[in-house]
Amino acid sequence: MRPWSAHVLALALASGAVGHALWSAAREGWTYDEAFHLTWSERFLDTGVSERTSQERLNSKTPIMVPAVLARKAARAAGMTDAGALRFFARAPSALWLALLLLLVYAAGREIGPLSGALAVAAAALDPNLAAHASLATSDVPFACATLATILAAHRLWERPSPAHAALLGVTLGIALVAKVTAFVLLPGLAILPLVARHETGAVPLRRLALFLAGTLLCAWAAISGAYLLREMGRPLGSLALRSAPFLRAASALPNLRVPLPAPFLTMFDATLATDRRDWNVVALGRRYPSGVWWYFAVLWALKTPVLLLAAQVWGLARAARHPELRRHPLLRLLAANLAFILVYFSVLFRVQVGYRYVLMALPLAYVIAAAGVATLPPRRLWTAMAGAVVVTALAENATYLGNPLSFTNAAVQPKRLAYRLLADSNIDWGQNRERIDDWLAAREWGAARVDPVHILPGRNVIDLNLVAGVGDFEQYRWLREHLRPDGHLGHTWLWYWIDDDTFNRFLYDARRRVPDPFAGTVCPATLDYTRQSSDGETAFSLLRMPRPGETWITCAEVRRDTDVGFRVSKGSADVGVFVAPGVCRAETVPEGQEAWWRLEPGTHALCLVVQPYKRTWLPYQLEGSWRVHGRSARLAIHPLIPESTPPPPEATSRRSSSPPRPPGD
Repeated sequence: MRPWSAHVLALALASGAVGHALWSAAREGWTYDEAFHLTWSERFLDTGVSERTSQERLNSKTPIMVPAVLARKAARAAGMTDAGALRFFARAPSALWLALLLLLVYAAGREIGPLSGALAVAAAALDPNLAAHASLATSDVPFACATLATILAAHRLWERPSPAHAALLGVTLGIALVAKVTAFVLLPGLAILPLVARHETGAVPLRRLALFLAGTLLCAWAAISGAYLLREMGRPLGSLALRSAPFLRAASALPNLRVPLPAPFLTMFDATLATDRRDWNVVALGRRYPSGVWWYFAVLWALKTPVLLLAAQVWGLARAARHPELRRHPLLRLLAANLAFILVYFSVLFRVQVGYRYVLMALPLAYVIAAAGVATLPPRRLWTAMAGAVVVTALAENATYLGNPLSFTNAAVQPKRLAYRLLADSNIDWGQNRERIDDWLAAREWGAARVDPVHILPGRNVIDLNLVAGVGDFEQYRWLREHLRPDGHLGHTWLWYWIDDDTFNRFLYDARRRVPDPFAGTVCPATLDYTRQSSDGETAFSLLRMPRPGETWITCAEVRRDTDVGFRVSKGSADVGVFVAPGVCRAETVPEGQEAWWRLEPGTHALCLVVQPYKRTWLPYQLEGSWRVHGRSARLAIHPLIPESTPPPPEATSRRSSSPPRPPGD
């Protein structure tokens, strides 16, 4: 491929990637984290409040999102009120970060060779993961941009020492540290710069080098402090709301120590340390890994990169590793060293492996190295044809996810409705399609579909992909994963199943069957006022007062044959389950409009319903639902878990319905 044609192609592909990011920003709904990014930055900008203790998702939020907040404020000031338009403007700065990132990719590639920059930009633009995260108001693309900028600035400082280059390195490093707490992984990669990029004309005088490093640190400090608007500078350690063991020990030993950095910058590190060591629900290849697994990101790279682009990247990396001149190139060695540090840290030491986005900054580094290797090929028609095949097939794979690049998996993942068996979480579904589900169901006239049921129910079930994969609760849909395959998918993020009566009957027998527990007799004595409930009838339950924390109601059920008993919530929400030990209710949350069923074997069973007060105590409390029986009749008695001498409050009532509801098998 000729250099000029490669540059034209790179420009076209880069424009397409930025355009795809903007198009997706306009179409996708809010993802789970965006509101937290924007809320923290807007609150900090407007009020100076920087606390992170109220919600865990505020732990790693930083003022790198202030441009997004300002863009949304500008849109509001211009008179825009449409929620979709405001969301687009909040996301638009991420697309600008992508454009800057592609420019830096080109600059890094040009340092290595005249063709490398164009090839690197073309490859990065064809990777849908960069466009996917550039369509969201998050810190991933800004951090990827700052990472490459820092490495490039360090190389230029080493090659051409000057105060300007020292200042540039400090600013880019400061921005990286502002963007994400994991930017500290850049420090060992920069520290080995003298080993991977030796001077050919002699070493820099030690005194001059020390001055440059001091200038770099000063500019990094200025960038960090400026990003935090110089607020809460130099507060004593003992006055901060710290949670992690290292910071607590430091604050205990030196409570009056004033660190010359913004307090929210320190609490970002502290809050991240406090939560990083816990178990995480990392799901990959259909299994759960509470502490992560070393091959997690390698699998994502193999499944979320277009097939021929992946092959070209591997080939380019191999050629770069074998090429003598490239192995000696200082920038290439610096990029490779940082790439290695990033991959080792996130694959071996990092436990929050819940998305490809955590190593997004590694992609541009890998593409620059691979492009340098591919650029060493001699100019032949065969290589041009192969390059054309890579571009065409990658564009075709991208096109099938137009407007939804976050869900991308390559052509090797087939069928797409089973992609959840390989990868899940934010690698496919980050909530970007939750706002579309009602329209999709209406367009297909699936008004009776059961959306995200507590467990599968007869009829059409439409379930969020991450729930099926077990990201939230690995056990909730285990039976579904092990016994059924989805009939199809909606937007790659919703899976649908048709559950017939025989399948539901098998599910109840396998997963929801309960044998009588001797403990049930202690809370369900024969002296209770039992009411006979016929099959397909219901006993209504309502609670119209604010409950006590953890208030529990017992439903005693006596059955003579296998009988299905369930609870449906018509208003409010409750935790419903079965007693498994004295005072221990194994319950699952049943939200409004949902129901949960158990198959009870002959005998006495103690079912439980746990209610919690609202956090906003001034709101009127309301819980309405009904216990339902199907298949056989049962005798039911409902009473609170309090001494028998204390009558239940008058606001809590139960009654037998005169009109039986539809049974679960309908």
